[in-house]
Formats: sequence, C-alpha cells, structure tokens
Amino acid sequence: MDYIDTKDVAAELPTRARTLVEAATANGWDVTVTSQGIVEDAHVRTINLTGAFPTPTTIAELTARCVWYGSSYWAEVSERNGRYAGGFGEFLAWVRDAPAMCRADKEAGWIQPGSPLPGTELETVPLPQWYDGAPRERIVVRDARMYARYTQTIHHDDTGTPVREAPGYGQPHLSGDAVRAFLGGSLGFWLSSQATITDDETIIYRQTNGHSALTFTPDRDSGVIITHPERYITADAYRVTGHGRVPQVWTQAAVREAVSEATRPGPIDWPDGWALLMPDESVRFTPGGFPWKSADAYIAEPSAAPQAWGPRCGTCGWYVTEHDPARGWGRCSSFQPPTDI
Repeated sequence: MDYIDTKDVAAELPTRARTLVEAATANGWDVTVTSQGIVEDAHVRTINLTGAFPTPTTIAELTARCVWYGSSYWAEVSERNGRYAGGFGEFLAWVRDAPAMCRADKEAGWIQPGSPLPGTELETVPLPQWYDGAPRERIVVRDARMYARYTQTIHHDDTGTPVREAPGYGQPHLSGDAVRAFLGGSLGFWLSSQATITDDETIIYRQTNGHSALTFTPDRDSGVIITHPERYITADAYRVTGHGRVPQVWTQAAVREAVSEATRPGPIDWPDGWALLMPDESVRFTPGGFPWKSADAYIAEPSAAPQAWGPRCGTCGWYVTEHDPARGWGRCSSFQPPTDI
C-alpha cells in the first residue's frame, strides 16, 4: 500500500473524488490519498479527511475514510467513535456546509446539553392538583400563544446527543400547526422530554436533558393562531368583509361565534378552518368545507360601534347587520347576501 501526496494525484482522481478533496482542502482540513493498487483492473484509492471546526465549548473533529473502486464510490464515516455510511452527494454537501453551519449555530446561541432551558415550561397537561413542590409556572401547549409560521433551528453540540427527531424531516420552515402537533406528540410520548417558551415567544425543545436542542422562532407577521376567541378577539365591534362582498359591522360576540364555528373540526380528511390574529389586530378566518370547494376568506377589522345596532333577526337572533356577508357557510337560512360592489 503506497501513500501518495494529495497535490500530486488530485488531477488523476475521478471527478467526484477530486471535488471532495477540493472542498475539504478549502475548509482547511487535512486530506491524504492512499493508493491500494489495482484490483480487478480498477484502481482503488482511499481518501482520508480530518476536519476541525469550533463549537461554543471546544473543538469538534470529524474523520472520514472514503474509498473509490475505480470510479465507483464507497464511504465509511467515523464521527465521535460512531460509524455512519452515506451517499456521496449527502456527504459532499455536509463537508461544504459544515463550517458555515457551525458558525451560524454559534452566532445564534447554542443551548448546552444539561443546562436549564430558558423561558416558561411547556407541557401537554397542567400541574396536578396534588403537586406541592416549589412554585413553577407552566403553560399547556394547547393554550400557548403560537404563530402561523416558524423557522426551525437544529442545534449541534459535540458533548450532547444529536437531535434524532425533528418535525418536517428537519426542514427549516414549518407551520404553527405542525409545531403544535410535534410538541403535543413528543412531550406526551417522551417522558423525559422538555420544552419552554421564552419572553420573545421562541419555543425550545429537547428530547432529554442530554440532547441537543431544537428552537422554533416565530414569524410574527404571519399572525397568531386563534385557539381561544375570547382571548384574542377583544374589540367592541368589527368591520367584516367576506369573499368580496359588502362590508358589515359585527359585534364582538358575533365575530367570536363565527371564528368558533369556522375552526370547529369537521369530517376526517376535509379541509379544516383556521383563524389568525394579525399584527394590525385584524382577524382573518376561513371556515372548513368540502374538499372540492374553495374556502371563503373573511377579514374582520376593529371598528367603531354604530350608535344603534338595529333590529335582531327573527330566525337566528343576531343583529341584521351581522349576517354572513358572503353566505360562505350560511349562519342564517333567511338571509340573502347583499349585492356585490
């Protein structure tokens, strides 16, 4: 077996092997190429990589042994005494992205395994009545203030157990419903799991005290998911527009009732309704409906209440001005929608 200096043979390597050597060299990693001779008319070469990159507490190292049998790729990767096999494309992407990924995670502020999670505790159930320990604040997941969109960050730390489960297969952008479902399932299943919500409404989760963490940063422009209409719909009156129809003024109670009806679960596999409190305090909601029918979107904007609300409808009991402006779901069977503008 002959050792060959990388610079002397880089030009002779297969294209993909040469690309890997160039990427690792650009990181400042140690790269060596070893020739193992000719096997069945194919030149066998081994490329060994040793890379070091900073973490918040120490220097983490990756060692990799990549074998080319002619132009065919075989790989064995060793990291923290564990061996992992991976496709060439995935491994090359990791080599290229590792330094930037580590810098970004460090700048974002890693949460060290074993350290207390900042913020207020999140759980699937409230503290039991018999709890007599030290005072502690806890927010139940279904009651937490959550947004329509989140950015997911997977933390990395050389001293902690890597993240093994992440919603959306680790994709960076998630819906608030996906985050809520993940927290409800994971906190309910993994008894040692932990989650908190900070003052800036960032959610932090880790599977055990020794695991690296996940953080979910909210997109505040996406709107707050309305799970409790009485908490989020607080104006005395709202100017409601539905599906391009003439705006109408509704009472606070009417908007709360409409949102409750819109978000009530429907049949399995049918589109669910949704409701959001936007940054300008307006409410946007859409009722669930038939799978083959497009939903009607409603916008309710805070408005001054009229001097007089007028008569109530003899069929539904709401004020006449509070009838559904678009008949999207039919809150009153006797109401005929106004003419389009």
